[in-house]
Amino acid sequence: MHHTPNRALSIRLDRFATIYLNGSETALKMGSYDSPDYVFISHAHLDHICKQESQNVEAICSEETFILSTLRGFGIKRTESPFLLLDSGHILGSKSIVLEAGCEKILYTGDVNNSPLADMPKQCFPKVHTLIIESNYGRPNLVFPPRHELVKEVVDYVRENLKKSRPVVFMGYPLGKSQHVQMILDRFLPDVEKYVSPSIARYNDVYRLFSMMISEKKILCPQSQSFPRDSNWVLYYPNISGRNAFLQVIKKKYGAVLIWFSGRSLLKSYEEMLAVDRAFPLSDHADFHGLLKIVEETSPQKIFTVHGFSKEFSQELRNLGYEAYDLNSLRGRCIRLL
Repeated sequence: MHHTPNRALSIRLDRFATIYLNGSETALKMGSYDSPDYVFISHAHLDHICKQESQNVEAICSEETFILSTLRGFGIKRTESPFLLLDSGHILGSKSIVLEAGCEKILYTGDVNNSPLADMPKQCFPKVHTLIIESNYGRPNLVFPPRHELVKEVVDYVRENLKKSRPVVFMGYPLGKSQHVQMILDRFLPDVEKYVSPSIARYNDVYRLFSMMISEKKILCPQSQSFPRDSNWVLYYPNISGRNAFLQVIKKKYGAVLIWFSGRSLLKSYEEMLAVDRAFPLSDHADFHGLLKIVEETSPQKIFTVHGFSKEFSQELRNLGYEAYDLNSLRGRCIRLL
């Protein structure tokens, strides 16, 4: 059983808000730079690690996040959490945190996916008084197609191009998305040579350390001495512009097709902006309907939205009758939670 310690303290959340807990009042402040007692790091993506504080304050995070953050160059001082951590379904080691203040609970989701990709774990969330929820896809038009239909569309598109002797480059975040795409697509391409960039390969190793099954692959990068001899291959590569010099070389040499994976591909002109051939909305975040399900599951009295389309999502929640606030617009203010 996890309990809030019996003293006043502050917990810095990784989207850079601070919760202050004491015996009489619990408050939330966005953009606070006071030195906290703890830093909570929900996962190891760079936009969720406060670099200055993570090296000087005790950090609450999973073992996986500690290892991945260390691999990324952060000298984190990890401590055992006095609070309840729950799997959030985003990437390896991603967690949500539950804080108890008196008889009430506060849940901060971090980046969250209630329909996880591949084998990412996800736990049910408890009923809470206050919910602080990421809103990366917090607009009603940001709804992903059924997963099985989307995967079939991707595989058919890849097979079609390979038959035309056009190899395929799969592009996504080197940590998280690229591992999930491998776990999903590798089994559909058993007869295809598979390559991976060095930046993705090192995170593959950590996933395997925690029993996530990702097949071994040959390394291919701009410095490679030998390139594939034929065109029956795929390459997993970081999400950089399709105008990148290395990608332009393999497009010219092999006629390679560039595929980008992001929920943001639902937005207009996304492929053109990134200079890729196709973009598919395969995401490790909850879409709009998924976010609403989390709200229904937790049944909060008060909701704070943060990140992404937080303003739009808070308005949608108010339209549904919830007491909801856009946390990004409250920067510098101290808000009473309980």
